[in-house]
Amino acid sequence: MEQTTNDAFCTHFPTLAEELGPVNTATFLKGVTVLELPAGRKFIRHRMPVDSTYFMVAGTVEVSVEDGQKSTLLGVLGPGQWLGEVSALSGELMASATITTQTPARFLRMRHQMLEDLITTNQTVATVLLPHLVLMLSDRLRKSYQREASLAQAQA
Repeated sequence: MEQTTNDAFCTHFPTLAEELGPVNTATFLKGVTVLELPAGRKFIRHRMPVDSTYFMVAGTVEVSVEDGQKSTLLGVLGPGQWLGEVSALSGELMASATITTQTPARFLRMRHQMLEDLITTNQTVATVLLPHLVLMLSDRLRKSYQREASLAQAQA
């Protein structure tokens, strides 16, 4: 049996759901649509426009950056991760990486404008989402630095 949007969100983003509470979780979920993609689909492309933030609830994706013909794998992400958040926060609406589904995947998609409206009009949603977003981004940055340091040591 397929999970409802609420069940999927609460299962894969339990801390967010708990901190938002049932009323604000329902408000938040009114702004999402479900996106299901097959394996092997590039749905966000590095340096291309992106208009949504994705909350991953099933499957796995590869995150990479491209420089000409060269592609560098940054990592693999699964349920409970946000994607497209950098473009929303930067205001540039350009993807900072390429996202390719490794397996069939399911996302809760929220347009950037909807996310911005929620954050600016609902203090509870803003108070819950923004710290989680900052922690997630700082964790990704820390892992990126660790990966760079490991590559530098291996090449030395």
